Amino acid sequence: SGSRMGCASKNLLGIPWRVAFALQDDGWILRNDIIWAKTNAMPESVRDRLSKKYEHMFMFTKSQRYWFDLDPIREEQSPVSIARANRADLRGKDGWADAYHGNPPKGLAARQSGRNTAIGKNPGDVWNIATRHAPGAHFAVMPPELARRAVVAGCKPGGTVLDPFSGSGTTGLVAEQSGRKYVGIDISAEYLDLSLRTRLQREGKGETDGPA
Repeated sequence: SGSRMGCASKNLLGIPWRVAFALQDDGWILRNDIIWAKTNAMPESVRDRLSKKYEHMFMFTKSQRYWFDLDPIREEQSPVSIARANRADLRGKDGWADAYHGNPPKGLAARQSGRNTAIGKNPGDVWNIATRHAPGAHFAVMPPELARRAVVAGCKPGGTVLDPFSGSGTTGLVAEQSGRKYVGIDISAEYLDLSLRTRLQREGKGETDGPA
């Protein structure tokens, strides 16, 4: 409660940010505070404050130079942006549509500038994604799309994704679908069993030593 942390009752404690600041103190570099805006957030029976419809997802790195791929999570350009880029190309400025003759820059060329390109725009740090229910779970779990964006942007193809809070196995499911290896940890044997019976039930994914 707030009183146990030196705050008056009913205070928001800012736990996500307290954890983020502690990680910074431990040497981690905070690069993004991504807002997961829940388009179908559950209503709350509160009358003296606004109901919460978002969660924080922090992007940390251990070094100033790190692997990050923006291309897989780019969003489709709006017609207005496409028309503006075409006009810029015709004026000989730094656009992309005509200059690349229908072959937009990909991979490193697109990532180096971070600009909006023909293959899509930077999605920004507010992600509007609905919650989802997992098979066998009585609670709403992290949506696969939320995990997918983090996995494909932050882990190299063929790399290993570590999730110390595996839960129902959403991250593991997405990692395997995206061509990454997966190591999941959870203190709850019930959650581990749930993930192995549902989302990670494919051949070769049924082994577990149980919680540590």
